[in-house]
Amino acid sequence: MASAKNVESDHGAPGESLRTHLRAATMAAHDLLDHAMQAASGWQRRQDYARFLALQHAARAPLEDWLALHAPAALAPPVQTPLLARDLAALGVALPSAARTFALRHAPSAPRPGEALGTAWVLAGSALGNRAIAKQVARIGRGEWPDAFLGDDAMMAFWQGLRARIERPAAPGEAEGATRAAEAVFAHFLAVAEQERPADAAPAGLPA
Repeated sequence: MASAKNVESDHGAPGESLRTHLRAATMAAHDLLDHAMQAASGWQRRQDYARFLALQHAARAPLEDWLALHAPAALAPPVQTPLLARDLAALGVALPSAARTFALRHAPSAPRPGEALGTAWVLAGSALGNRAIAKQVARIGRGEWPDAFLGDDAMMAFWQGLRARIERPAAPGEAEGATRAAEAVFAHFLAVAEQERPADAAPAGLPA
């Protein structure tokens, strides 16, 4: 999850698209994560950018594992941890340990309707923010910093395909499951960001 704006209630308004529903339901969590990610990493210096990539790898690895087990092929975003590993290697940084295993609270062993979709929506939507960050990184790093992750065309293509599915209303059960999963993914990223936040950084939600 990037700290630029990147993605788009258990009960949406009649005729409301699933995309609109998810954006409204996760707006607060998204804003909180933005603050936390900025405090934990950023990309103003080479070492900050390396920390940002390491945080992304640590958080995404268990999410990719969960999707590999539970998501149908159409809802399995392209894996990005290999791209992150490539960028980190180019920066001379070792791979971080993966974050704790991702699981949906109170969910059964098999995901409920919408949960794979909500998880994929958060990861795929982050590609939008990554493109904005890539422009900043290119300017700050003078084109010398690796950007395989930020410039991933495969994830952007997946996002464009996913939009067709979420631009229409969803059944109540699917919308509820997608919301629950999206909130869990944001909470997962937030926990990783808080764990990696430097000791002298401001707490999430407060100005640095």
